[in-house]
Order: sequence, then C-alpha cells, then structure tokens
Amino acid sequence: MVKGSFQYVEKPKHSPVDPAQILSIMVANIVRASRPLYQVEKWAADYMDGLTEYGLNASTYNDDQLARKLDLLFKADRNSLITELSSNAIDAYLIEMKQIHNDSTSITFLGQCENEDPKAVKLRHGFNKDHRPDCKQIVFGLNITADGNVPLSFELFDGNRTDDTTHIPNWNALREFLGESDFIYIADSKLCSRKNLDHIHEHGGTFITIVPKNRSEVKQFYEFLKTNSIEWQ
Repeated sequence: MVKGSFQYVEKPKHSPVDPAQILSIMVANIVRASRPLYQVEKWAADYMDGLTEYGLNASTYNDDQLARKLDLLFKADRNSLITELSSNAIDAYLIEMKQIHNDSTSITFLGQCENEDPKAVKLRHGFNKDHRPDCKQIVFGLNITADGNVPLSFELFDGNRTDDTTHIPNWNALREFLGESDFIYIADSKLCSRKNLDHIHEHGGTFITIVPKNRSEVKQFYEFLKTNSIEWQ
C-alpha cells in the first residue's frame, strides 16, 4: 500500500534503486524503530540483508541514499500521494468516515533562510506553540479519522496565519474529498466563530467544538448551573 503510493516520486534515469523501495524502508523504520537516517543502514542489516523484494543489501540504505530520495519526495506531488495513501487505507481497512478531527500546530525554524521559494509557504512570526516567539514558523494543519486515527490530509500555511481562518477552506476540501457533507467535524475552540459555524451548518454539515471560556454564553451557563440541574440527552 505504502510503496504503491510512492509512484508520484520520479525515478532518476540511471538510478539502480527504485525510490519507492528506499522510501518504503524509511517508513518501516519510522514505524518499527524510528532510528535517525545515519542508523537506518545498521537497523536494516540486523534482519534484511538480501531479503528485500529486489535482493538489496542493507548497505543500499545508507544515509546519502536516503537523503537523495527525500529530496525526490520533496519535489513530488505530495498532495496526490497522501490522498491515494489515505484512500487505499480507507478501502483496505473499511475505515469509518463519519467523524473527522482537525488540529494544527506551529513548526519552528531556527537559523537563517536564504532564497525562499516565492511559491512556498512563508516563514513568519506568529503564535508559536513551542513558546519561541523569537523564531519564525509555519503552521501545519492535519485531518484524521476518529476511527483508527488515519491521516486524511494536511495543509501548510504561512507562519502568521491564525487557526480560526483555516477551518472553512479545510472543511470545504474535506467535503470535496469525501464527496459529502454528512460527517462530524471536530476541532478546538478556534472553530467556534459565527462565520465558521454558519458556513458548516449552511452547507449541511455538523460539528463539535469547545466554546471559549471568555464567551458570555459560558458565563451564563456557569451561573445557571449554580441553581439548576441539567438533564443530558
């Protein structure tokens, strides 16, 4: 399943090794051992010399070879890759799609960055979840299924993008991917704005979120609880 999804990674004309083979071994390493690149060769040698599909030795998986294949992966159509990988997992394991969780985080960058690609997301200062406001960052958003925690899609945003502005385009993309709006969209309190919730409701969707504590409705509810009992449905 994983190897087939790497068809989007271009194979160099004179390369003796299929990038899909190398990248699949890297995935196996992450799942089973999570060794750094320079230790993958030794990890592979413990049990797989000559046993891979192409009869490759563990020395094939040295860190230079792995790094070159990661460069190819960076240049590939990764959106199509993750879409196919997710679709294959959904079909193979009959993943339930009725509840989709979304969350985002900041990815912090250190040092100098020269010659930024104008088409890439922008490194910017923003709300840094690593508590490093002095560093630039990008924002990484991820959607997963409640059933099995299968990643469905991801999106990168400029470092100064606020979470509340990501939900409408993200929900629209999920609706297009799933071919329906009849799923429960679950996210944190940044989803809880009139604009976001109205958009999902008006397009036939449902949601679960957290109402921020500074909202008047929360204060009113706390006061109500002091003198009233609640019957949950």
